[in-house]
Amino acid sequence: MDTYVCPKGHASTEPDYCSECGARIVTPAADATPSVASAAPAVCPACGAPCEAGGVAFCEVCGCDFASAPAPGAGAAVAAPQVSAWMVTLSVDPALRGAGSPEAPAGIAPLTVQLKEPVSLIGRQSDARAIFPEIPVKHDDAVSHRHALLQLFGNGTLLLRDIGAANGTRLNGREIEPLVDHPLKDGDEIALGHWSRISVKAIY
Repeated sequence: MDTYVCPKGHASTEPDYCSECGARIVTPAADATPSVASAAPAVCPACGAPCEAGGVAFCEVCGCDFASAPAPGAGAAVAAPQVSAWMVTLSVDPALRGAGSPEAPAGIAPLTVQLKEPVSLIGRQSDARAIFPEIPVKHDDAVSHRHALLQLFGNGTLLLRDIGAANGTRLNGREIEPLVDHPLKDGDEIALGHWSRISVKAIY
């Protein structure tokens, strides 16, 4: 029966892992490859076991190949926590006033809305047209009755869509294309009309 020598010097009856201690056995073909001794980590990146000095190319506990193991800290990315709810706050921001716009009204309290519907309309309310937006912009006549939509999905994703508003919609200072969905994230700012601002808040 053939015998093989493991990195700890044991005689093994198995060619890949030591039958006595379980350490991975480097075959002569593998020995012919460039040594990774200088790159051997202090601890195994896979299982965290301390590694012995002296040119061991594999973890003696789990058999991790140090040559192909990811660098420390380069493990799989941790998934971002899922958003449990979204809040939006509508406010008057005089700093958004452009040339030709009237003065922003004073004393308008911010309106905070928790999004609950799959689709929430942003716009000016119209009793005559039976338009009652979930996010009503009452003090800015440059906002369309049907200005934009916020689309909420079961996985916590929130999208913004301008639905052809006459004066457009800006996301974080940039004009967005109409009828194109734009993913939102915590802290985003939506500007519309003369001086209306909608701040987006994610709750985890």
